[in-house]
Amino acid sequence: MAFPTAGLTFTRPTGYVLPLIRAGMIEGEREGRPRGEAPEIAVLSDCYQQFDHEGLQRLVMDVACTAAEATTMLAEMSPLNQVEILQEFSAQHTVEAAFESSRNGGVVWGYIPAMLRPFFQPETRPSMDEVLFEINEKYGFATSMDFIVTLANYTGAVVRHMAQSTGRAIEDTIQLLEGRAKTAWVELDAYDTRRYMNR
Repeated sequence: MAFPTAGLTFTRPTGYVLPLIRAGMIEGEREGRPRGEAPEIAVLSDCYQQFDHEGLQRLVMDVACTAAEATTMLAEMSPLNQVEILQEFSAQHTVEAAFESSRNGGVVWGYIPAMLRPFFQPETRPSMDEVLFEINEKYGFATSMDFIVTLANYTGAVVRHMAQSTGRAIEDTIQLLEGRAKTAWVELDAYDTRRYMNR
């Protein structure tokens, strides 16, 4: 399997958002393979090597913004609004978790609605920072990294659903999502004072 970011270089962690989403959508035999060999873990590791912890701190916000935009795109073609979509997702996850407790990333899937709801209801608690803090405090650094992958996988699932519903190619749907997410990424840039911003 080709390395998902082979031949690519990024000056900001944001560059890893779409490779991470695409990596999670790669079809193939995953059963029995070490988790460290999964393509999305390879993307995350590459980001960490390039930008260290602060790069991952930015990447999780970039991915969350992208996941929120994907949820909005889905709401535009659904009778449900964004919060209702997150409620449906939460309810579905609760049922699945009851029967599949060993599911990969099972612990953090349940945090996705809490992480994304503030995009649509800014006054809601917990805040995104509080969600990330709780995951890190309760489960540790490795699980925090899993949460970035899980957000990307959620986004990929939404992209796949939209592509199937519209008859549009998955890659075309990803490009549409990128065009809309760029506004949020630029807004994050305006408040980001980490060292890589001066490269």
